[in-house]
Amino acid sequence: GRGLKSHAYIHSVQFSHHVFLNLHTLKFYCLPDNYEIIDSSLEDITYVLKPTFTTQQITNLDKQAKLSRAYDGTTYLPGIVGLNNIKANDYANAVLQALSNVPPLRNYFLEEDNYKSIQRPPGDIMFLLVQRFGELMRKLWNPRNFKAHVSPHEMLQAVVLCSKKNFQITKQGDGVDFLSWFLNALHSALGGTKKKKKSE
Repeated sequence: GRGLKSHAYIHSVQFSHHVFLNLHTLKFYCLPDNYEIIDSSLEDITYVLKPTFTTQQITNLDKQAKLSRAYDGTTYLPGIVGLNNIKANDYANAVLQALSNVPPLRNYFLEEDNYKSIQRPPGDIMFLLVQRFGELMRKLWNPRNFKAHVSPHEMLQAVVLCSKKNFQITKQGDGVDFLSWFLNALHSALGGTKKKKKSE
């Protein structure tokens, strides 16, 4: 919020930090004056937070391998960037990295329109996996990243929640078990059918 008692307002007065970004609307505001800032130079920030891809860009991903430059001057190849290791989540990072380079899966999740209108039952938390995986995929393939690595924190929080803590950030897990669970969970959350004796 931006009201007089909000954390943002108090912070702006105490520390003379005046530009704030609403993470839901992606609009910038100047506090404490409370007016919207419209400046095209801030578009880089909103694109890093919510990268988007056209169908043409997705089609050309495997045809045009082009290096991108990060904010610190290092170069990286979109899709081939590091995932931060928060504690003991390297097993999950390896699986997520591998899946991000499977073209049909990558292409599906890069275009949010493919799944954003899927209807899920009220209170269904499993669709959070789909949303977070799509966000992570778009960040991994973003040609305008500020750094040559990406944080999988939101994705891993969804994994911990949706797996009922079977897969955690703080203790090592088995990559094969995680891969099997994750693919089945995505399949189910996207409206796939369940088989009694074997998984899809």
